[in-house]
Amino acid sequence: MKASILGIGTELTTGQILNRNGTWLSQKLKSLGLLTSLHLVTPDDRPLMLESLKYCAQNSDLIFVTGGLGPTSDDFTRDVVADWAGLKMFFHEASWTHIQERLNSRGLMVREFQKQQCYYPEGSEILFNEQGTANAFYFQAHGKEIYVLPGPPKEIESLWQSSIGPRMSALAQTQDGILTKSWDCLGQGESDISFLTEQALKDSGLEIGYRVHLPYVEVKVSYLRSQSDFAKKWISNLDLALKAFTALRDGQDAAELFAQRLAKEDRVLIIDSFTGFHLMNRVFPFAKKLLEDKKLNFLSKKPKSMDSEFSLVLEIEGVDVSHTRVIMTARGQRRTQIFESPYLKLLMKDRERQFFTELALIFWAKSLEDL
Repeated sequence: MKASILGIGTELTTGQILNRNGTWLSQKLKSLGLLTSLHLVTPDDRPLMLESLKYCAQNSDLIFVTGGLGPTSDDFTRDVVADWAGLKMFFHEASWTHIQERLNSRGLMVREFQKQQCYYPEGSEILFNEQGTANAFYFQAHGKEIYVLPGPPKEIESLWQSSIGPRMSALAQTQDGILTKSWDCLGQGESDISFLTEQALKDSGLEIGYRVHLPYVEVKVSYLRSQSDFAKKWISNLDLALKAFTALRDGQDAAELFAQRLAKEDRVLIIDSFTGFHLMNRVFPFAKKLLEDKKLNFLSKKPKSMDSEFSLVLEIEGVDVSHTRVIMTARGQRRTQIFESPYLKLLMKDRERQFFTELALIFWAKSLEDL
């Protein structure tokens, strides 16, 4: 079963905001083995919205529509969806009660025009929205299954948790789902990694994909769940071919792994005299709480005297033009690793810093796991 995601809103097509909902929903579906065949974004334009719905129906069995369920004059997604389905609208009294209770509890005025949020195509199942006034709804039309959701990401996440996610999990059990294995490789360019991959998987018939997210080259191999036994041999071939360059597997993130390992430490000091802001920028999204609690500290140079209260001291420093030293000192143990740069030209210095940042994170995460 293929899914499509249709985002509604002029703010999306003008670039005012990113279509986070499309990305988030696709990731959730992918984790269940369900394929998203396309993303579409259309402005608040009735004819374009109608054409987009038709196109989604031609290319998928499951359609997610996001946005345009609010109370203002440019919120008419429910009307267009009903027109496309050839269904009349009905008023849902419980949705009106939900709106009034939510607004009253926050000291906000309830206005008559907000009733437009309470109309749905006949036969719809209403999906209660705990995070907003606009309930979502599900119905079937033209042989397709359609979920119509509000636009705010936190509301979609809440609806997924409460109702949509369990439904998709149950649906996935009835499908021959898609499995994907991935290898994040360091130290070689895309052409070299793709050469090794194509040789290892020659004549396999498996779907191969590549993604460069510096400094990594990611290799992705996808196949149907029913092909798992057949795929084992080819996965082993690729494991061997990419072994020298594989840093992470199956969506792991070095900074996230590192931050998870830090959770048991009391006070941590990172001394980074080499990467500039690369290391700090990588760690920050996964270690906000540690930074807020002042359990994690950064310095750009080694102090003359070290605070004995630090349970863990991590260092990264340049050795010469092509080598970097990474150090971990914890609980009386000191571990050191010297890494060599694969980048020989001065123009690659920024990429080199990214490269060493990732190696340091992986080294520290592994060392902490071994303690």
